[in-house]
Amino acid sequence: MDRIIAVLDRTLVLFIGVAVGMVVGLAFVGGGGSEAVANAPDPVIITSDEEADEAAPAGECAAPYNDRLMTSLAEGDPVHIGVFGDSFGDGLWGALYRDFRSNDDFVVHRFAQQSTGFTRYRTLNVLEDVREKIAEQPIDIAVISFGANDTDGLWADGTATEYMSEQWQEVVGDRVEQVVQTLRDHGAIVYWVGLPRMQRPAFDAQIRQMNAFYENKMRELGVPYFETVSESVDDEGNYTAYMPNPDTGDRTLIRAGDGIHMTGIGYSFLIRDLEARITDYVETARAEARREADRRQAGRARSDGRNEG
Repeated sequence: MDRIIAVLDRTLVLFIGVAVGMVVGLAFVGGGGSEAVANAPDPVIITSDEEADEAAPAGECAAPYNDRLMTSLAEGDPVHIGVFGDSFGDGLWGALYRDFRSNDDFVVHRFAQQSTGFTRYRTLNVLEDVREKIAEQPIDIAVISFGANDTDGLWADGTATEYMSEQWQEVVGDRVEQVVQTLRDHGAIVYWVGLPRMQRPAFDAQIRQMNAFYENKMRELGVPYFETVSESVDDEGNYTAYMPNPDTGDRTLIRAGDGIHMTGIGYSFLIRDLEARITDYVETARAEARREADRRQAGRARSDGRNEG
């Protein structure tokens, strides 16, 4: 029976939210099964609930402001945000696009793709996909969210590797690090968004492991990690399909019917802190860009004065 439940849990992940999160449809249609490890043992627990809850949030990016962002702001160009991920990432793109569409300072690009993940490279190599997309459309800020499709084992060097085993963490961690470094090498600031509470307890336990793994990895890489569990539970910390709207207080449907994805407004609830962080960061960087422009102008004026003298 436990194995049947596990299969049903995995099947739930095959359903996706439409980009705006209003309708749930079938997401996986073959392809990824070849990488899943059949009859894999229970995953290895990488951290206790207490350790996951008490872990300090990842810090800000190492560089205060990167050159690409400062150049964009100095030239009066909009800030380009690229959203990467699976179907959940696609929902985050929809929320960011809607929330920023009336703000001429931002352009939000849809780079997420359903049925993808860091254990599904036979379906799509995430690193190569990221490289192709940012070569065509450079970005200043990258928002990433993966995980719901990755709660399986994978093939590594011809060997079946259990979910959350040491080898699994090494392979997935290396792939994640390559993607983050590629984005940084192309001048992007990187943010990572974790997954919310899930309805089915068995799947939620796996996602807790996933969140702990990525939070630890982002701390190692110096990437800000945004947890979303606290934004998706009731006052007792339990899964809930409804939450009060923070603006109106109205009871609002935030979860899709599959118990995994969010509604359109639900995704917006999850990323309020991220949007505030991005907005504040860009405004602070814009002020610094203006100060730097003023310093350069003053320097040129002094130089011209000496030359005239």
